[in-house]
Amino acid sequence: QVERKRTSYRALTESPAYKQAKLVADAWCAAFVWPKTKDATLPITNATYEAMIKNPDWVSSKVREEIEGLTELYRFFHWHIAFPDVFRLADSWGKPDNPKTGWSGGFDVVLANPPWERVKIQEKEWFAGRYPEIAEARTAAIRADMIKDLKHTDPWTYKQFREALRQADGESHFIRKSGRYPLCGRGDINRYSIFAEIMRDIISPAGRVGAVIPSGIATDDTTKLFFQDIMGASDSAVLVSFHDFENRRRNRECRRMNRRKVEKWFPDVDARQKFSLVTMAGPKRAPLGGADFVFFATEVEDLTDPDRHVQLTKEDIELLNPNTLTVPIFRSGRDAELTKRIYQRVPVLIKETKGEESEDNRWELSFVRLFDMTNDSELFRGWAQLEDEGWSLEGNVFTKDGKRYLPLYEAKMIHHFDHRWATYLRDGKTIREMTSEEKGDPTKYALPRYWVPEEEVETRLKGRWDKQWLMGWRDITNTTNERTLISAVLPRVGVGNKFPLIVPAEPNLTMAMCLIANLSSISLDYVARQKLGGTSMNYFIIRQLPVLPPSHYAQATPWAPAERLADWISQRVIELLCTANDLKLTGDDVGGPERIFTWNDERRFLLRCELDAAFFHLYGLDRADAEYILDTFPIVKRNDENAYGEYRTKQVVLSIYDQMAEVMTGLEESALGVD
Repeated sequence: QVERKRTSYRALTESPAYKQAKLVADAWCAAFVWPKTKDATLPITNATYEAMIKNPDWVSSKVREEIEGLTELYRFFHWHIAFPDVFRLADSWGKPDNPKTGWSGGFDVVLANPPWERVKIQEKEWFAGRYPEIAEARTAAIRADMIKDLKHTDPWTYKQFREALRQADGESHFIRKSGRYPLCGRGDINRYSIFAEIMRDIISPAGRVGAVIPSGIATDDTTKLFFQDIMGASDSAVLVSFHDFENRRRNRECRRMNRRKVEKWFPDVDARQKFSLVTMAGPKRAPLGGADFVFFATEVEDLTDPDRHVQLTKEDIELLNPNTLTVPIFRSGRDAELTKRIYQRVPVLIKETKGEESEDNRWELSFVRLFDMTNDSELFRGWAQLEDEGWSLEGNVFTKDGKRYLPLYEAKMIHHFDHRWATYLRDGKTIREMTSEEKGDPTKYALPRYWVPEEEVETRLKGRWDKQWLMGWRDITNTTNERTLISAVLPRVGVGNKFPLIVPAEPNLTMAMCLIANLSSISLDYVARQKLGGTSMNYFIIRQLPVLPPSHYAQATPWAPAERLADWISQRVIELLCTANDLKLTGDDVGGPERIFTWNDERRFLLRCELDAAFFHLYGLDRADAEYILDTFPIVKRNDENAYGEYRTKQVVLSIYDQMAEVMTGLEESALGVD
């Protein structure tokens, strides 16, 4: 039997029909990766390809050799040739099952765990096992120079690296330009996404796909078109279930003993990398009534908990993520329903208008990345370097001959209502949190790792922003952190790319303070963590958060009707922010005297609780909702219990919430004439 199979296979692969079909398919793929140099064999043109289809013997030996070499290098694979009994190319008499590929047929079942790696060569990873010193270079510019030096010191490794770059570029070009991957062949391509698109294409109309792939397939901006498609953007919903897992699991013994030791499902993969069990169906078995979602599972048994299952339809996704149509991440059905209620009441920050260039941007915001920590590294100077060049440190600014080097703030130095969250030590490597005692001194500033020329900061802000303060948010975060969305205000300084800046078209301090208060609220933080699939709070997430529009702040304060809501909020925010001499938000901005407020932990705690209670009301959340949301912040709870023996934040916020509600109820009854 084995010999008969071998003989049959040999007869197939040596038949003229097979060889011609494979040559034509290989040639089509080779055309996209053909080396286009002056001394190379002429690349395949459309005329060459059409002639090859009619008569493969017409192809010159040089062209044939090049095709065979590229086929071996790139390992071209053709489903309809490898599995002719499964895939049939539709002829002129029949309509293909898959119009995109022109195939009919397909597999009944596809099971896969495809590679989770980027197509683009990662220099650090490539050199890690060859030249660790290159992989560990301090900046990208230094690494690039070290790689160039290999041309003379180790030409063989340099040649290998250049060939790897060329091959990766060829793969990327094929994926982006061939039309084979129209949904996932874009952005920073990861192989798992194009495998997902392939798997969807190779099942039969009644087939099923079961895949283990990173959860980013449903949450990342680069794969949004694929997710939209499988959710039914073209009335072809094929997603059956999406069961999201964390790459960390607590074994049963540790769970029984309430210990925190964890194991990983995939030991060699970062514990923060989430993955999902994704099931897709052919159009004849397409699901009705939406797909089944489970998020943050750590064990298979979690899938048996009915409270963790959430049914989401295309309409739900359009409400929650109208711009990208990517999936939110809910831990429970209650999270899904509560988040939907918030979105039904509050619009997204910026809504893109389909088919038009305009967008609904009520705050008139734009976003800016001021300095790239890698590409702009040649502008940066460290403490020792500046001192060696004769610069003097005054506060946290270096000066010399009337010129200044401003601090370069990194996201890790900043927190809610606090631009002095952390400071670097003189060595430029060690960072620590600043103490309350230090912050009590308004002349005590946070020191950065690097400084940048003041003229460079001014050049990049010119025509965009003329105020002496900046605002933005931390890009790197996590749903398991104490807080997920961390926005802040800081002085007019240099800022790294992991703290994108928010720039209103017409800056108004009072309204800006309302916006930063909204972005810093626990209410919005709760929604933000339903949106985060990885560790980046990217632009597309920020744009789709439910943020109260500016018009909302023009009304009277519901619990203090004699005061405008914008003033009630901004006064508290300014007091929280203005605690050091390098950040002053009063004066010309609000027509009043400049003032520095003394840092007082207890006072600040109460102000923040007032703001959180206020936004619970402004978002239309009842007390049970507010209590539930506060309980979804376990690290805040744990820190409070360690410090005070109780969840103090929850107790105080709810107490203030109740006081506000009581006043509002009394005002309503008074207006109705109720005694």
